[in-house]
Amino acid sequence: MLLSALSLLGCASASSQQAAEVQKLQAREAYDRALSHLNDKQPAPAVTALMQAINVNPMSALYRDTLGLVMLDLGQPDKALERFKQAVELDPNYADAHFHLGTALAETRQWAEAVKSYRRALELPTLTIPESANQNLGLALYHLKRYQEAEQTLRFAIKLDPKMQLAYYNLGLVLVAEERREEAKAVFRQARQLGPDSPVGQAAQDRLKALGEGS
Repeated sequence: MLLSALSLLGCASASSQQAAEVQKLQAREAYDRALSHLNDKQPAPAVTALMQAINVNPMSALYRDTLGLVMLDLGQPDKALERFKQAVELDPNYADAHFHLGTALAETRQWAEAVKSYRRALELPTLTIPESANQNLGLALYHLKRYQEAEQTLRFAIKLDPKMQLAYYNLGLVLVAEERREEAKAVFRQARQLGPDSPVGQAAQDRLKALGEGS
């Protein structure tokens, strides 16, 4: 009888593991469909597929983080915030999710909280885009009027990626705030040079005109 009971328990355990694996595969299939929809610029079916993936595998931080990114792209930062918070709760070491959470917080002008999230992301070795995290952190510090920290952070972002146009532009904003006009002009020129016809390049040109150059 004991052997029979143990055998039944073993079968039940194997069956449960098999069911769990099937669910993971189903969730992954839904996630892959979502990525395909996003590649085709179809956010609505992508959201549906991501919700299916989350319902089947609610413990995946990746699925919630991806859904948050879609919500952010759709101009729904509050909904994105909810998803990113869920992602970092499920996986506190998910560096990119902390970075995305910081971005959503910045979109809702919660600058101090954004700084915390960016710094947490930068503490983790798995962050895939440290140059962007530093750039965003610098901008958040600028909005908090912590200009010295903002300058250091933005200069580091530029060191990581010397062609990061937005970092030059935001550094210019910091220098203007500190009334360092000539230095500001120099970095606005660099921002313009990296893409004169881009929105950032045009904004840099406008800043230069406001500073008395080319007006």
